Amino acid sequence: MADQGKIVQPPKRLKDKVRRTGGPTPESAILRALNAAEDLMDTYQGWAVDDLAKLWQTFQGTGPSAPAKERITKMFDMTHDIRGEGGSFGFPLVSVIADSLCKFLEPRQKLGTAELEVVKVHILAMRAVFRQDLKGSQPTLEREMQQLLALLRDRMPVR
Repeated sequence: MADQGKIVQPPKRLKDKVRRTGGPTPESAILRALNAAEDLMDTYQGWAVDDLAKLWQTFQGTGPSAPAKERITKMFDMTHDIRGEGGSFGFPLVSVIADSLCKFLEPRQKLGTAELEVVKVHILAMRAVFRQDLKGSQPTLEREMQQLLALLRDRMPVR
């Protein structure tokens, strides 16, 4: 006969750790969160420019003779982060461009000279968005950029 297990009930101590009175009001908690988010938005552009500089350095070390798959993966990961942060911090156009670059890099095992030019166009486009301080939603520009970059990606078959 198999051993019958014993059910152990852990003590419920979470309630001992949470204050029942005091603390911020919901309004002040929301206000603090909004102020913190605004502070992050103010510093995001500096972070993003640093991230793009790192992406550019990785790109420059990538060539037809470089160990491509590692660098492609690294560029993809960096671009993926930029894509996620762009829209969150008020730069949806950066997210559009980074999304296109992710789609371009993901299936690739190596990059030839023409493919490297496509990567370069994407990175320079993201840098231009920050230099021009193109914050906020810009539906027409976003749609046109998506279409243009899709055409560029489609001209490069996956090898």
